[in-house]
Amino acid sequence: MNRSSLERLWAWMEKKGFSNFFVFRPENFAWLTGGDNTVVAGEGTGWLELAEGKVTLHTSRIEAGRLREEEAPGADAVIAHPWYAVPEPGRPNDLSHDLTPLRLVLSPEEKERFRLLGRDAALSVGEAVRAAKPDWTERELAGAVAEEALSLGIQPVALLVAGEERIFRWRHPLPKDRPLGRLFMAVICGRREGLIANLTRLRSFGHPEANDLYRKVLSVEAAALDSTRPGTTLDEVLSAIREAYRAVGRPEAFEEHHQGGIAGYRPREVLAIPGEKTRLKEGMAVAWNPSLPGAKAEDTFLVTEDGLENLTVDPCWPTVEVAGRKRPALYGP
Repeated sequence: MNRSSLERLWAWMEKKGFSNFFVFRPENFAWLTGGDNTVVAGEGTGWLELAEGKVTLHTSRIEAGRLREEEAPGADAVIAHPWYAVPEPGRPNDLSHDLTPLRLVLSPEEKERFRLLGRDAALSVGEAVRAAKPDWTERELAGAVAEEALSLGIQPVALLVAGEERIFRWRHPLPKDRPLGRLFMAVICGRREGLIANLTRLRSFGHPEANDLYRKVLSVEAAALDSTRPGTTLDEVLSAIREAYRAVGRPEAFEEHHQGGIAGYRPREVLAIPGEKTRLKEGMAVAWNPSLPGAKAEDTFLVTEDGLENLTVDPCWPTVEVAGRKRPALYGP
């Protein structure tokens, strides 16, 4: 069990006057245990009951042994219900109370897990994209990314690929049986031990527009990263992004896709929208994803006292310096 997460939740329960509390949502289960209570993605097969200083795992007899041994070994007790009569979690629970604010600042242990995840997620995408050829299909590249990720214990909760035909049309391109061509993009939101790393990589085989588009996107991203400091609100970062799109002559792009936000146990724990007053703090993770038709930039960063730490660095990927930072280059042949 994650002791620091439990302590935050116990303290929150005391403020609320709750003598017991049930945790069902997969992101909260993972936050407390470092484990996974799902079999089908997004659907919990068990929940935690916190009461009298103890944590009890509730689940079916099908899952009880596995969850106790592999996903929540720190639980104080397990109650195994008949598979045909599993009750609903009691009230109060995290289906009716949002625990997101408690998850946003990562503990030292979570930061280290995120560093390891980010490195492996970046390598997974990088290996696949570097191996890809223009005559591959989008689905072939998606399969290669998934194979690399799963071999490292990373579950792709989102996996997008667009080749030359579709990268100029769609921001969320589910992989199709279309050739990659001269310009393509791979995107992953990769989950391991509950945390999710987000990143995008692009490769060009001499596409005439690729360099200019990617340079503009990196300029917008630089404005976002420059504004990402403890004390800054998400709305303030978003304003900087909006101005940066204007500066590169593409103001309409701000309206065409979301720009990212705070990362963690969901791809975006808090999405940056106009007026969002959540303030960034040391220990939060962020993932911005400015984009234009044909280009996108995205990595996951940790907010620290000394600046931003890129969690999704691939040491095998070439870099370009933008606003004093090393950013992934547009990969060529």
